[in-house]
Amino acid sequence: MKKAYLFLLFFVTGLSINLASIVCAKQPSDVTAQLIADTKAIVPGRPFKLGVRLSMQPGWHTYYKDPGDAGIPTKIIWKLPVGFQMGILYWQKPTKFDDAGITTYGYMNSTLISTEIVPPSQLDSAKGLNFSAQIKWLSCKDICVPGQGEAKLTLPIVSSTDTKPSDLSINTKEFATANIPDINKSDLAIPAEQKKPTDITKLLGYFAFALLGGFLLNFMPCVLPVVAIKILSLLEQTDKENTRKTVIAFSSGILSSFLLLGLIVVSLQAAGQKIGWGFQFQQPIFLMVMSVLVLLFGLSLFGLFDFSLSFGQKTVDNLAEKEGVVGDFFKGVLATVLSTPCTAPFLGTALGFAFVQSWSVTLTIFVAIGTGMCSPYLMLICAPEYLKFLPKPGDWMTSLKEAFGFILIATVIWLVSILYYQVSATLVIAFMYFLLSVSFAVWLLHNFTNLASSNRRLLTVRTLALLIILASGYFFIYANKDLLFQTTTNNTATGSSSDAGENTESFDPKRLDDALNNGKTVFLDFTAKWCLTCQLNENTVINTKEVRDKLHALNVVFLKADWTRQDPAVTKLLRKFERSGVPLYVIFPGKDTNKPIVLPELITKEMVLSKLDQAGASMNKN
Repeated sequence: MKKAYLFLLFFVTGLSINLASIVCAKQPSDVTAQLIADTKAIVPGRPFKLGVRLSMQPGWHTYYKDPGDAGIPTKIIWKLPVGFQMGILYWQKPTKFDDAGITTYGYMNSTLISTEIVPPSQLDSAKGLNFSAQIKWLSCKDICVPGQGEAKLTLPIVSSTDTKPSDLSINTKEFATANIPDINKSDLAIPAEQKKPTDITKLLGYFAFALLGGFLLNFMPCVLPVVAIKILSLLEQTDKENTRKTVIAFSSGILSSFLLLGLIVVSLQAAGQKIGWGFQFQQPIFLMVMSVLVLLFGLSLFGLFDFSLSFGQKTVDNLAEKEGVVGDFFKGVLATVLSTPCTAPFLGTALGFAFVQSWSVTLTIFVAIGTGMCSPYLMLICAPEYLKFLPKPGDWMTSLKEAFGFILIATVIWLVSILYYQVSATLVIAFMYFLLSVSFAVWLLHNFTNLASSNRRLLTVRTLALLIILASGYFFIYANKDLLFQTTTNNTATGSSSDAGENTESFDPKRLDDALNNGKTVFLDFTAKWCLTCQLNENTVINTKEVRDKLHALNVVFLKADWTRQDPAVTKLLRKFERSGVPLYVIFPGKDTNKPIVLPELITKEMVLSKLDQAGASMNKN
């Protein structure tokens, strides 16, 4: 609860920074800003350093350029005389803060943010020059208070023949500690995050990508089982009215789920969370809940759900009709949830755009994806004559329905396998026993109750089934709850023997930066165990002998950014490439690391080999 409160606190202060700054200006400031230089005077053409010194009251701290899980970095707007050039910012080494599991980076007591200034070669020495900086910061102690201020400095001008550099030096030791540049080699090679476009044509273009990407989701491996079952339910309909109700209910489930998913994304981002497409599959509890729901859905296809109703036939028919509509709606919900591990063509671009936009644009893109996904079914309402091309219903549908049941059971196994990479093996085994108990409870209900069962028998069997589920949930899940949030030592994507060669390394921002600085060609693979598209690409393309041999021949550094579990560093880098989910493949040419080659979501062996040849070998063979 404290963690959620802190995230909400950062969000509120971030939105109201201007108003709060005005209020704070009337009170004693917790942070004092001062503009200093490493020289007493300016020599025409001779570079010097200018810096903003922030002094904090005891217990208060401000934030680093990369504040971590929360916080707001200090911002500086410089005002320089005409003709003066400014370089990049340099920061001091930050302090790590850990509060309620939230890790942030910042400064206590004081800090200096500096930059190099290059004056023009000709200056009027008759007068001094004025420098100023507008600074905005967030200072925190028990509460967080946004602040802003202006710092000024006037420096005289002297001739290079009048003084030696050593005679003008001042604050040299303090400036020497501000030695962390505001940008890394890898940052130079990566495009900045996309800003809100002002051109309506761009908005419409991304909207079209969202519609097309949503349509293509119907053909991705994640959602095919549910879509196939939906087609089967359409075949069971005997008239156009029932078909229309089925399609509307299924489509409503899809659209409602995408809208809800968009609202969750907006809310979490507002609270300071860095998330992306498929973020829920990084949560063990979500995987457990989904495994149980898909298991129940699969068992229902085997005919294990029979409900006893002691009403008249008309009432039974009405309830059955309502149950069908509700069932179709939740099939749409299930189709949406299972689609989120997949990034279809065009969808990655649209989502990458949506995740860095305002809340209204984000929700619009999510609704567009949902509209695209349910568009094939809505066409059946507009053009019902196409239903004649579907096969006639018959006994064969019962066998097909049971076959789809096995597909959903396979989906449960897939969900549990993802869970294996996020929690301890002990909890995974315990959870499988819980699934077995749920299956036994369903079997018990099916075999010991029917339409003729008395109310007493129904109550007894249902109570027994519920007790079995509750007891197994307690012994297998609740008793092992401490294992739910422990870091697993199970195999990860980077530790698998199926990786692209023995030279595969886990992604680390420093390792990427070092490789680029040394002129290495780098293949960066963003992947996750829950991403079926990622696994398909790895097994059919990346892990093939031809690609592995090419990587070895060109001395390519292969970095695997595993997003199976939440990783802020991977999320941040995805955003740099305007993506919000995996897969993503990027090749940094060793001969020109500032021009990365971005591959599409679905790749082929020929495409990867061609792009590797285009990138060329590493310049440094060591």
